[in-house]
Amino acid sequence: MGYQELIEALRREGEEKAGAIRREAEAEAERTRSEAEAGLALLREEHAKRQAVAVAEKSREILAEAESKGRLIRLAAESVLAERLYELARRSLRLLREQGYEALFAALAEELPPVKWETVRVNPADEEPAGRHFPAAEIVTDNALTGGMEVSGEGGRLCIVNTLEKRLERGWPEILPGLFRDVCKEV
Repeated sequence: MGYQELIEALRREGEEKAGAIRREAEAEAERTRSEAEAGLALLREEHAKRQAVAVAEKSREILAEAESKGRLIRLAAESVLAERLYELARRSLRLLREQGYEALFAALAEELPPVKWETVRVNPADEEPAGRHFPAAEIVTDNALTGGMEVSGEGGRLCIVNTLEKRLERGWPEILPGLFRDVCKEV
């Protein structure tokens, strides 16, 4: 083999090796690119999952806070409504005086235990019936009472409040839920 042929053979061999190296490098680059793309896809997927979890958690927090605020607003509104209804009921107690009130007064007086009552506090309009039911007691009138009576005996140690206001106050926890149902039906 001559010098020219040797150079030509070396060149061909060099080109083949360079081509092989190039092909190998391109294949390695393609593998690296594929691995990088797969890694990026995996990272994107993991990030999307974390983001979805974070969004779901934040959504739950926001909804829980909104529900809590809603409950507080509803409770505040119910409280205001309850106060208004109670005040309306208190002002309506005077309507009980319009028909059959003497029988109601007598029934309230009969509920009291048989004690020698010393003082009886009543509405000024009830002074006369109070005198009949409690002849030995001092009758004190009070415009703040709508109906019924407050009695005291045994030197002030025994005191019973059997007024319409007190009965409304005691019965209010049972009355209010029914009123709320009625109001909600109307609304």
